[in-house]
This record gives sequence, structure tokens and C-alpha cells, in this order.
Amino acid sequence: MVLPEKPPQTRGWPLAVVLGTYAVAMCGTTMPTALYPMLQDEYGLSTADSTQLFAIYALVVLTVLCIFGSLSDAIGRKPVMILGLLASAASGVLYAVATDAPMLFIARTLSGVCAGLVTGTATAYLADLVSSSGRGAAISSLANMAGLGSGPALAAFLTFFFPATPMIAFSVHAVLSGLCIVLLAMIPDSVAHRRGGWKLSLPLVPRLARRDFCVGGLMTLGFAVMGGCTAMTSILVVRAFGITDLRLLGLIGSLIFGATTVGQKAGGKLVSEKVQLGYAGLAVGAVLIAIAPRLGGGLAVTVYLVGLVVAGLSHGALFPVGLGIVLRRIELRHRGSASSAFWVLGYALTALGALGLGWVGQISGESMAVTCFGAIIALCAIGCARLHRRWDDSANSRIPAGP
Repeated sequence: MVLPEKPPQTRGWPLAVVLGTYAVAMCGTTMPTALYPMLQDEYGLSTADSTQLFAIYALVVLTVLCIFGSLSDAIGRKPVMILGLLASAASGVLYAVATDAPMLFIARTLSGVCAGLVTGTATAYLADLVSSSGRGAAISSLANMAGLGSGPALAAFLTFFFPATPMIAFSVHAVLSGLCIVLLAMIPDSVAHRRGGWKLSLPLVPRLARRDFCVGGLMTLGFAVMGGCTAMTSILVVRAFGITDLRLLGLIGSLIFGATTVGQKAGGKLVSEKVQLGYAGLAVGAVLIAIAPRLGGGLAVTVYLVGLVVAGLSHGALFPVGLGIVLRRIELRHRGSASSAFWVLGYALTALGALGLGWVGQISGESMAVTCFGAIIALCAIGCARLHRRWDDSANSRIPAGP
């Protein structure tokens, strides 16, 4: 399998298309976030149902990544991206015409298929196009978070301004997905088709990079915060904090994604040199999220939002560094599989965070669930920091001393 002979001459346009396509695909996956209270009222969903609606997406992503994570290494990046966008368009159409809860879950499943096919593939595609695993990881994570962050705001504002068509955002996204398919068809692939074809296999990391994968994998802890807060924030804000303005719900739903995007640009270099700062920030943000429901009035909202921002900034600074560590020794023919393996870990934590919050919230209420969740994340961040230091010291001790 080889690169096409002349990709550098056409790299700018394909790079822009892949970035835009990745962002559009991710945008559709978070659109329901700000609308969960409305969906609860419209379709009779409980808090557990709402978090399960989010978690089923993460579980489907996880499954697709495990089964098809290496597909783009065999048949090319572009065909897999197009398949993902077709699933995205179908999801948007199904959301738009949904009449009951089962249809919502089917639409959410298709959204998960899209993310599972696109996430690892786009990461590898971008790394191919820029010929640098570190830069590829950075712009991939930026596109990912920009797309995720735009979803809640876009859905909320379109729903607010077009209340007669509450699912209009999903129709718009279906059209955008179709446009991305057309644009993808116009650019060259970065991987030639391999004659041997594709064989079913789990996304694997080459032996020489497995230690890198373990070190980088620790930096995915923030995905649990993303999953839990994305599934619960709008419900908590409405039920516990009394905020019902749809525009505010959209902006609050996008807040942690926006903070994550800023964190990648502003803190990535700092955290790559001082990883402990990233874990410390994640722990502080989790503590603020935990104590916010124990407070009252405007102070509770303020502390919760600050916690989201701090956790998002820290997660944004950590996870692209982790992805860069994972990919730094990976050859082109293994990048799709290795990047999918990284996202498998991230989405597993995303699903765990959402399901855990939903189950505890169903038993003890949203406020107590958020408090328990934040405390657990803070402890895990401290544990990951200690483990990272131990592994880092161990790796350094194996470097031969100079003359």
C-alpha cells in the first residue's frame, strides 16, 4: 500500500475538505445535547433514558471502531469517510421524522456508526496529508472538538428561531452531510487500495508502540467528563438550576467543547512539557463540578460552569498530546488501526461516564449523581498523574547514561 505520487500538489484543498467533513460529522453527534429536556417532554424519556440515548451512541462508536477500525488501511480513507457521512445523513433524516422514542434510538445508533467510521479514519487521513503524526493529531483533535462544540449551539438556536419545526437542525445537518459526500468524492485518497483486501480485525497497536499507547491512553480520562457532562448538563441546568432558555442551554451545552478546543491551542505545548498540569486542571475542574449542586442559586450555576471550563481546557490540552504520543512511531499502513484504538479507549470512557451518571441519577437524583461523578473523576485524575510519573520515570531509567 503506497501513497499516491502527487498528493503534495493538491494537499491544501483535500486537507480543508477532510477537516470540514470531520467537523460536520462530529457536529451531528452532539446536536441532541441541548434538546434533551425537550425530548424528555416530547417523547416521555426519563433521566436514565436520556443518558442512555447518549451512551448508546458511544457504545455503537466503540463497536464500529473495534470491528472496522483498520478498514481505511485496506480500502482507502475516502470510501470509509463517505460511508460514515451516508450514515450521518440517514440519522438526520430519521431524527427529523421521528414520532416515538425507538426512532430516536435508531437515529442515535446511525449517528454512532458515522462517528465510528469517521473518527479514526479522519485522524489517519489528516496525518497522511500533513506528513506529520504530531501535527495530524493536533488538527484532528481540533476539528473533532470544533464539530462537537457546534452541535448543541446549532441545534438550540435553529430550534429557538424555528419553533414550529423542532427537529429542523437535523434536517439541516442531513443536507450538510450530503454536501460533504460530494466534496469528498472530488479529492484524492491518501492510501491506495491493497490487493489483499480487508480482513476483520480489532484495531491494534504495533508492539513497538504499545508502551506509547499506554502512556497516551492515560490522557483520555477527560472523555469520561465529556460523556457525563454532555449527557447530563442540559437536564441538570433545567431541573436543578432552573434555566430554561433554549439559547442558553445550547451555549452551555457547547461550553465544555469550546473550552476543550481552546485548551488544545493554548495549553497543548505547555502540557506536553508538564503533563502533571493537565491532570491537576482536570482534577480541579471535576471538584468544582462536584460541589456545584451542593450550593444554591446563581453561585451553583457559576461554579458548575467554571468547572466545565477548567475540565474542558485541561482535557483539550491533554488528549491531543496523548494522541500524538500514540502515533509518533506508527507507520502509514498502521495509522488507521492505531488511531482507532486510541478513540476506542476514549469512547469507552465517554459511554461509561454517561451511563454511570444516568444510573446514579435515576436512583438518587441528578444533583447527587453529578457530585459523585465529579469526586470520582478527581480521584482518577490524581491516580493517572501518579501512574504517568511512574511510567515516565521507568522509561527514563532505561535510557543509557552518556559517556
